[in-house]
Amino acid sequence: MIRLGNATQILKKLQQTNMLTTFIRKAGIVFVIQIFGTGLGYLLQVWLARVMGDREYGLYTYIFAWAAVCSILCNLGMPVAVLRFIPEYSTHQDWGRFQGVIRGCSRFTLAIGIGLSVVATMVMMAIDAARSIANLTPILFGIWTMPLLALESLQGCLFRGGHQMVAAYGPSKVLRPLLFMGGIGAILYGTGSQQIASKPVFIITILTYLILVFGQQLLIHRDLLTQGEPAPPIYDLRVWLQVSLPLLLITGFMLILYQTDLLMIGAMLGPSDVALYNAAGKTAGLTTFVYSAVEAIAAPTIAGLYAAGDRPQLQKMVTTMAHLVFWPTMLVTLFLITCGSYILGAFGPNFVAAQWSLTILVLGQLVSATTGSGGYLLDLTGHQNLSARVRCCTAVLNICLNYVLIPKFGIMGAAMATATAIILDNIAIYIFTLKYIGVHSLIFYSLKLPSFRHK
Repeated sequence: MIRLGNATQILKKLQQTNMLTTFIRKAGIVFVIQIFGTGLGYLLQVWLARVMGDREYGLYTYIFAWAAVCSILCNLGMPVAVLRFIPEYSTHQDWGRFQGVIRGCSRFTLAIGIGLSVVATMVMMAIDAARSIANLTPILFGIWTMPLLALESLQGCLFRGGHQMVAAYGPSKVLRPLLFMGGIGAILYGTGSQQIASKPVFIITILTYLILVFGQQLLIHRDLLTQGEPAPPIYDLRVWLQVSLPLLLITGFMLILYQTDLLMIGAMLGPSDVALYNAAGKTAGLTTFVYSAVEAIAAPTIAGLYAAGDRPQLQKMVTTMAHLVFWPTMLVTLFLITCGSYILGAFGPNFVAAQWSLTILVLGQLVSATTGSGGYLLDLTGHQNLSARVRCCTAVLNICLNYVLIPKFGIMGAAMATATAIILDNIAIYIFTLKYIGVHSLIFYSLKLPSFRHK
């Protein structure tokens, strides 16, 4: 077993390898984009809460959350699958399948997304004809947001798999909120009003995603499809689906795990409570931007190291990731707990009521950060079926906990349920990662705590 010293010694040893140098350089680029994009996205949410009001903001958030959950059906797990296939095909110089997976997955996602949106629209119109549906127009807008969300997610993962990190995160993290803010500002200026309803906000949402999807598709043709030697595309759809369908379950269960609270609050309490909880959730999400930046680079690197059978470098990579994620997350957590009421107050005076929900959520994220990147390790090393079973159990647990705790404790009960489920999910994933891959992702491993050593 690899014996590692303290964090400083680890980083000094790893800095001697080109792999880590490249990793840190690219992670730094993504980190800057994540910081800027996270700030823009958070300001956008604050502004929306201000100009929409509690109810309209909650309604928009609730419908958009459903659109995000349903969008995973449009790509059948392809976004995570390409993070495995693109590095694998590139490593083995299989340029035919490299071309095929990029072209085929995009067309597949678009076709399924449009088909599902057409069917969902017809179903909603039929229901509305039988009995009137409240907020039908925003719901229909949400339905047609689904394929755009699915395609934008896939395109980002295509760039990540091809190590094009600026293209993977720049449009979605920076350009999207800027376009959104510009659209909202134009409507407010044109109407001379200081308030906006959910319908025009959904129109801006759809237009923004259309611009992003078309722009990213042009970049894919320019930057990704020109890599390697020219080769006719090979569409190995059966192999892709064998990997992507279990990943669909994983993605679905993870999305349910993180969206159950919001959806159940909307169903059991109402739009105003959705607005309060969403503000707490978006604020708590600030603790995860470091994790997202590090794993954005690490996912294709993990797949490449595992495919090459380089287990020592894989352990070094995972250990480095654990330190890069945990310590900044701890600092952000302390800041949010200390200043939570002032931050939530930026959404509006009513949002301060979500302070305890925020505290519970960020503590849950901090505990989860100690377990490292076990999820990606399982998903990208052929253990996706096991990962799917774990995520299924924790998603069901989260639903049950929310069902019990929301009526008793309101939005704070939702925070308690979600934090508990996320912590248990990460602990289970860590245990199975250690058992089946033999790689430690726990932060305490590199700190020489014997009880966490793998004998």
